[in-house]
Amino acid sequence: MTLPPESIEAGKCYLMKTGHLRRVVRLMPDGRIQYEHRPVHQANAKTWKPGMQSHHSFAELIEREIPCDWTPEADGDSA
Repeated sequence: MTLPPESIEAGKCYLMKTGHLRRVVRLMPDGRIQYEHRPVHQANAKTWKPGMQSHHSFAELIEREIPCDWTPEADGDSA
């Protein structure tokens, strides 16, 4: 499922089709999204890495919105 780009918000986390979790840090005025990402099985704060992507490309890769401390083992919502 692709989310509409206008529904992406800073502070929210998304499970991506790539298998990573991304937390939106900032929506840039030039149309890019500043984010942090981590592998889905590593929920600790040290695993977050920075990234930047166009708003449209970011939206196309979203599978669904999830809690920022999400892991597959704790998933109560089946996709």
